[in-house]
Amino acid sequence: MATAKEAPRTGNSKQRRSQVAAKDGEVMERSVKTKAAPSATGRRRIMGPVTPYLTVADATTSLAFYAQAFGFKPGVILTSPDGKVIHAVMNSGRVAAVMFSPEGIWSGTVKAPAHSGAENPITMYVRCLEVDALADRARAVGAKILTKPTDMFWGDRVVRIEDPDGYIWCFASKVGEFDPAKMPTLAEESSGSEFDIEF
Repeated sequence: MATAKEAPRTGNSKQRRSQVAAKDGEVMERSVKTKAAPSATGRRRIMGPVTPYLTVADATTSLAFYAQAFGFKPGVILTSPDGKVIHAVMNSGRVAAVMFSPEGIWSGTVKAPAHSGAENPITMYVRCLEVDALADRARAVGAKILTKPTDMFWGDRVVRIEDPDGYIWCFASKVGEFDPAKMPTLAEESSGSEFDIEF
């Protein structure tokens, strides 16, 4: 039985990855040059194993909020021919922190938690250097501080924040080590503690 032969590979693995990346870039470049196609700007960063993709009310507003409140930097931004932001990536350092699109894009009906009427079941947990300073910045630009910065038994100082679209963010700075003696009991937790244990 005849079998299809695999094309011979040339170069080492690093060279082959570069060739694949170059081909991907050519495809992307061709796609944005088609008639009435979106345009892409910005620089790609490393993608972590999990990157949240959110639905927001207005992507331009979210770009400004996440930059001012959380210090995220704009990455790849995709805009429609009329200039509307339809996809955005924002980075924290060298890693993509969050991606999002506005409500109603791609013919979808999904809404942000603030507009859906449903309770948001997800919390993003993000490392930062100065959690108190971040909390102050976020409050200044309209974020809701659900729980003030608090030293937790697992060694992090954590603030719990709700953004204007209803998403919950926990930002954490390392301040110590895990201390089982400070871990709340089930009875204490059921009666309501200063910081809800969600993660």
